[in-house]
Amino acid sequence: MDGENALTESVLVTEYVGLSQKAQELLGSQESRVLDFKESVGGLSADDLVSFANSDTGGTILLGVKENKDKLGRQIAEIVGCEVGDRAKLSILGKASSCVPPLEVFVIVENNEGEKPFLRVLIPSGTQKPYCTSGGTYKIRGDARNNPLTPDRLLVLFMEAENAKFINKFSQATHDLELELHELKNRLLSEMEEIYDHVDKLDKTLNKK
Repeated sequence: MDGENALTESVLVTEYVGLSQKAQELLGSQESRVLDFKESVGGLSADDLVSFANSDTGGTILLGVKENKDKLGRQIAEIVGCEVGDRAKLSILGKASSCVPPLEVFVIVENNEGEKPFLRVLIPSGTQKPYCTSGGTYKIRGDARNNPLTPDRLLVLFMEAENAKFINKFSQATHDLELELHELKNRLLSEMEEIYDHVDKLDKTLNKK
């Protein structure tokens, strides 16, 4: 069914009977900082996933698509097709879950009822950078390739992550303090009103005497 959604743990799966407009756009592109081609699901590695997650933009991997050349020598995308069943989706899920911290990825089945169905895997830019593989490998997407994260760039990602945590904690602490001060102000105003009321009653009583 076109656009039918199913949730498999942390992998959101969408299926298209034919080619989505986004897939057609990507098939007309070359491998780049935001796009990669793999001929099979087995060609996908955790390195690929963390590379895109560590980048500022995230990216897309087309599984069942390879890079080829036309008669003029220009690079083009060629659909070869791949397995798109539950086993393939669970394989992708396993690789995403093995990353540290685990990644959430989105899997789109393209051309589901055609002769050569393939998978479009969307990896958003991560919110808990830096990410690494279970083996401790840190990589980031470059121009059509996965590059090792240099120590200085890795340090920057760590510092950005820690700064984000600090800002979140500081914002929460500030919010909590504002609530406490607001409650204290209301309580003091209430107590002052009681004191004024008591003084007013006392004054009226003394005047009657």
